[in-house]
Amino acid sequence: MMRVGIVGLGLIGGSLGLALRRLGESVEVRGVAHHLDGVAAAQQREAVDRASTDLHDLADCDVVVVATPINQIRRVLEALAGVVRRGAVVTDVASVKRPVLEWARCLPDQTMFLGGHPVAGKERSGLSESDAMLFRGESWIFTPRDGQELTPFDEWFRLVRAIGARPKILSAEAHDRQMAFLSHLAFTISTAYAETVRPVADPELGGPGYRGMVRLSEGDGTLYDDITATNRGPLVEAIDRFADVLHDYRERIDRGDRVGDLFRRGVHAR
Repeated sequence: MMRVGIVGLGLIGGSLGLALRRLGESVEVRGVAHHLDGVAAAQQREAVDRASTDLHDLADCDVVVVATPINQIRRVLEALAGVVRRGAVVTDVASVKRPVLEWARCLPDQTMFLGGHPVAGKERSGLSESDAMLFRGESWIFTPRDGQELTPFDEWFRLVRAIGARPKILSAEAHDRQMAFLSHLAFTISTAYAETVRPVADPELGGPGYRGMVRLSEGDGTLYDDITATNRGPLVEAIDRFADVLHDYRERIDRGDRVGDLFRRGVHAR
């Protein structure tokens, strides 16, 4: 039996537990929550086989997944350094990878840590939003250190595929820049759009286009704050590039200069 421990039982941790438990008796899922209420909720939702608030309950796990908010990962890794057994895989699910790889240097065997990021989620967080199908068809990016041997992670890759995700390999630097453009810029634009529109327009009059644009602005502000704090440089680059394109659109629309070409270009870019 493969024992998988999950630290943090919110949207991602809870969804991972639900997905792994669907694989049957070959996997045992253990969860660690910050509070007893979280333990009870995870058990009631059947996201885990067993749960507690004690990291030592993961001492004999084959894989330990840190699924806490990014501002808690460093503290959790430091605590796990004296808990995980030798040879156990340790990974995480944060959407920024460079700082996590640095924090993981506290682990006694750094060769057994592999940064990970399932590119999946919802605008609302929390265990109540967890979904066993959340990862199906989505990329799960792994960010090894330069020259790191990946064979020890083969069983974890197998489980990731078994729950429907598609493992991808990138450097931490490439991952963080890609996510700045593909994900972090998106919630930044959504929030800025909502801030622009709401003072001058009635949201109740908005249709699908409006609702689609503001959807990400309704997400977890604390999560967005943590992401922008840890991926500031790449996100600022993405914002600057977007601002340049938006300014070009503004100028072309103002002049009436082949405006249709702009929107046809957007379709091709998509």
